[in-house]
Amino acid sequence: MGKTVKAVKPYIYKNNSNFKLAVYNAWVEAGGKHVSGRSYEHLYESLSYHLPLPTLFQSKKQARLRFVEAANLPFDTFPDYLCYEIIPMFWDCWPRFFDKVAAWLKKHQVRTAFFTSSQTAEKMKELCPGLNACYLPEAIETNMYKVGKSLSERKYDYLEFGRCCNYVDTSSLPKEVRVLSSRNEKGALATRTMLIDALADSKITICLPRSVNQPEIAEGIETLTQRYWECMLSRIIIIGKAPKELVDILGYNPVISLDRENFANQVKDILEHVEDYQDLVDKNREMALKLGDWKERAMAIKDELSNKGYKL
Repeated sequence: MGKTVKAVKPYIYKNNSNFKLAVYNAWVEAGGKHVSGRSYEHLYESLSYHLPLPTLFQSKKQARLRFVEAANLPFDTFPDYLCYEIIPMFWDCWPRFFDKVAAWLKKHQVRTAFFTSSQTAEKMKELCPGLNACYLPEAIETNMYKVGKSLSERKYDYLEFGRCCNYVDTSSLPKEVRVLSSRNEKGALATRTMLIDALADSKITICLPRSVNQPEIAEGIETLTQRYWECMLSRIIIIGKAPKELVDILGYNPVISLDRENFANQVKDILEHVEDYQDLVDKNREMALKLGDWKERAMAIKDELSNKGYKL
């Protein structure tokens, strides 16, 4: 008889949210067994990083599904790795963490792990022979994002936020182009609610994988992020580069390739023909609703674990 899998609720940092909660909530909604929290976790948050401990024993009846970031692995799995088989789901496992993560997986006898990067999953198979390293694409809470007005009726022409702010020069845009930027508009995109509203009332934005605009971190790893899903759900025209993972999921490219050298002219041309892109953004939203929700990923986790003999 296989072990029963229970997911553990991610830690909520003071005055902050935790993006890992979305998949945990989807798991619970799908009927997955779960543990609502860890006792006294606020007391050992710092200690867990500096006091690496071995696995003392592994329960024969239960395994723990943990939602982790590579940089926070000791805390995100403590104290369960002491006495349970850990099934980790990883975000942000960049090459700088590969050796450390592989050593941890071996030390704690991890048999199955999920990674939001397909390239990382393949690398972990090489570093950890025998590990069932599964690719689980990034997803999002689709019901949080608004359909918005048609493109021609939207207030802002260009929305700039996040990591892409410094990749192109928005000052080169004509003065008549209405730009909403997290750099220039103090507090305009300070909350998730404000960002959701801005996405639903803007015509164009830029999306790039970290391998393009932060190559020193990505080190060749190109992967899908939530940003693509939130833009597709908001029916905003995306210029930039689509990760191969997204194209493979959708079966088409939802992104207009960025012409960086002629950025201002490209934006101007799109705005002059903005109605021509309405069908594309409509399709993008439809596909994001169908394929981009964490509920789909929670079911994929359950299917994989069931096929490996775990009890759910």
